[in-house]
Amino acid sequence: MNEPVLRTSSVPALAPGASPPPALGRLAYLGYDLLGIALAALAVPALPWLLHRGYGRGASERLGRVPAVARQLAVPPLWLHCASVGETRSAAPLVARLRERVARPLVISTTTLTGRAIAEEQLAADVATLLPIDALRIVDRVFRSVRPRVLMVVETELWPGLLRAASAVGAPIAIVSGRLSARALEQYRWGGPLFPAALAQVTAFGMQTSEDAERIIALGAPAARVRITGSLKASQALAVLPPPLTGMEGRRVLIAASTQPGEEEFVLQAFAALRHVYRDALLVLAPRRPERFDQVADLVAKAGFASARRSALDGAVGADLQVLVLDTLGELVRFYSVAWAVFVGGTVAPLGGHNVREPAAYGRPVAFGPHTENVADAAAALCSTGGGAVVETPAGLLQWWDGLLAYRSAADAAGERARTAAARGNTLDATWAMLEPLLGVSA
Repeated sequence: MNEPVLRTSSVPALAPGASPPPALGRLAYLGYDLLGIALAALAVPALPWLLHRGYGRGASERLGRVPAVARQLAVPPLWLHCASVGETRSAAPLVARLRERVARPLVISTTTLTGRAIAEEQLAADVATLLPIDALRIVDRVFRSVRPRVLMVVETELWPGLLRAASAVGAPIAIVSGRLSARALEQYRWGGPLFPAALAQVTAFGMQTSEDAERIIALGAPAARVRITGSLKASQALAVLPPPLTGMEGRRVLIAASTQPGEEEFVLQAFAALRHVYRDALLVLAPRRPERFDQVADLVAKAGFASARRSALDGAVGADLQVLVLDTLGELVRFYSVAWAVFVGGTVAPLGGHNVREPAAYGRPVAFGPHTENVADAAAALCSTGGGAVVETPAGLLQWWDGLLAYRSAADAAGERARTAAARGNTLDATWAMLEPLLGVSA
C-alpha cells in the first residue's frame, strides 16, 4: 500500500514525473504572478458589488492579515490546509494524531468560512484562518511571518503560490488524502510548465487511489515521491448525536445533502411522488452554499410543500411539516441519526460529486447522480456492496427511496452495507507513515 506508484497517464504534459527546466519553471511563475496582478486590478471596480454580495467577510484574512496569535507562537507551527467543510472534517483523525504525537501548535487554513468554523469549533485549531490569496505574493508574506515547520494540504488544493511560499521558508510539503480527477488534470495542464514546477516543491504525495496517483505523476509530480494512502474520509471516527430538533423520531426522514442549483428541483420532484405513498415522510434539504439558503427556501415554498427553515425552529418539528430547509452550518451530521436514506448533491449537476462517504459511515444508504468523478472510488464501493445507487432521473431516485422506505429493515440493511464500504482501508496509518519523516517523529 505504501509503495511508490510508477505507472503514468498515457498523455502527460511533460515526461511522467519530470520537472520543467529551472528557467522555464521560473518563467511560468513570473507569468502566474503577472496574471495575479492583472486580475487584482480588474477586481477593483467590482469591489462594491462583491461587498454587497457578502464576499467582504474574511477579506482581511484573504489579504494576509492572520490572527495575531499566529505570529506569537513559541515554536514554528504545523500548517494544515483544507478546502471546505468536508475536507476539514475528514482531517479530524489526522489532527487527533498530530495532537497526540507532535508537540507543536497547529494552524488550519481553509478556503471557505464554513470550513474555518469547523476548524475552530470541532478541530480546536490553535489558529484557524482563511487561506491568503495566491496573487500579489500575499501568501509569501504570511509564511515569512508565521514560518510553519511543515505544510500539509488535504486532498488537492494545488495553489502554486502556496507551495512556493512553504518551500521558500524551508517547510516540507505533503499532499494528504490527495485526489485528482481526469477533468481537473486537463484543466491544470492549461498552466503549461507552472504546475510541474509547483509540484516539484512537494516532498510527499499521499493519493487516494492508483488513478489519482497516475494523474498527479502525469501532471509532473516526481514518481518516487508518490504513494497510495487512501482517503482520510474513511478514517473518521464518528459519534452519532441526537438531532437538534425533536418530533422526527418515528418519521421516514430523508436527507438531500450538499445540493447544488437544479438539484433541489430534482429531489423535490421525487419526494412529491413519494409523499402520496408515505404520508409521514419528511425531507431535510441542505443546500451546499449558505448564499443559496434564501433562494432554496423560496423554491420549496413556491412548490407548495409545508416547509420551514431550521433557523426559524427552536425545538420541535411539527407533524404537518414536509420539508425542512437546513439553513444552519455544521448541523447536517446530527440529522443522520434519524435518517432512513440520503441523497448527496453535486452529482446530478456536473460538478464531480461531494462527500458520499460521510453519510455511509453513519450507516445510511446513499444515492447520487452520475457525476461522481471527485468521489469515484467511494461511489463505486457503495454501489458494489448495495449500500449506494446511481440515480439519473427523479424517477430513479423515487424508485430507490421507495424500496428503502417500505420497511425499516430494508433501509437498515442497506445502511450497514454502506457502513462496510465506507470503512475499507487503513488510511490514517498509511498517511502517518508518510508524514513521520517530515514531522521529525518516529514510529
